[in-house]
Amino acid sequence: MEKFINKWGQTHEEICANLGYDEEDSDDLLVDDYFFHEESQQWFPKHSSMYSTEEQAFADELKNN
Repeated sequence: MEKFINKWGQTHEEICANLGYDEEDSDDLLVDDYFFHEESQQWFPKHSSMYSTEEQAFADELKNN
């Protein structure tokens, strides 16, 4: 889990800066393609062509829990 989080997770500030979104108004935009993981306080892509099969399965599990 830690390896996945370190590789793919982004804080709210990081993801907004990377995507050029305003931090205050970005949640509605982010939830289309990303999910927020409460425990790590990070955003993750729901699907990524760069995910391995195992990483996609792990992302799905994180998203659904």
